[in-house]
Amino acid sequence: MRASTQKLTTAAVCTALAVIMCAMTAYLPLSFMPLFLAAFCIFLACKRGSLAYGLLCAAATIGLMFLMSGLSAKWLALVLVFAPYGVLTYFMHKFNYFKVKSGILRGAVMLVFFNVTVGVVYIVTTRVIGVGIDGLDLAEWANMLGGYVVLAVLATAILMPLDFIFSTLSIVVLKKIPAPVTRLKKPPISDVKNEDKASDTANDKVEYDIFGYEINGAHGDKENDKEQSENINNDDNNDI
Repeated sequence: MRASTQKLTTAAVCTALAVIMCAMTAYLPLSFMPLFLAAFCIFLACKRGSLAYGLLCAAATIGLMFLMSGLSAKWLALVLVFAPYGVLTYFMHKFNYFKVKSGILRGAVMLVFFNVTVGVVYIVTTRVIGVGIDGLDLAEWANMLGGYVVLAVLATAILMPLDFIFSTLSIVVLKKIPAPVTRLKKPPISDVKNEDKASDTANDKVEYDIFGYEINGAHGDKENDKEQSENINNDDNNDI
């Protein structure tokens, strides 16, 4: 199987799994946790396919989620938080929490990302399209206790440990799913034989001097050939 076909197949499987996660969120009494797994599927499509395949996976997942849930808080969470998170982790994969410097860098980036995206979700759901949208109980509860600050603290307390799980899970899963490798097509046996014959012919090509001895051949160099020809001429003169 070609590498491009393997990448396309992997992206298609990841998209199907992400859509299943979205269906669980839309139709079952579950919270946002399946969207976290949908983000992981988008990450896999990027990592084992390509960034383009990952973006196509994210777009297909968002579109099908909208058909299932409509304009809802869960759909907005997928659009504004989890789908971008799946793409962002593609660039942040080499930074994990098992090394001090990389852990600090990843933690700082994810902390900023989660707070900004949750803030965008909060503003959109409460001030832009708050009328006629479902799933606003959490936002209303946050408004009663202090607004965005409470929601940001709660989201950070939940999402940062999830990012640690995401990072660890990605290391384990990527070891189980090898990257597609482009295999070079073997030449036909006849071509190999012809190449071997050509090389043998080139190696067997020998130049001869006027006396019939090899020049730069396999049996000696020019000086040896010259000495052999002189010795033969001397023997001929002695015989005469």
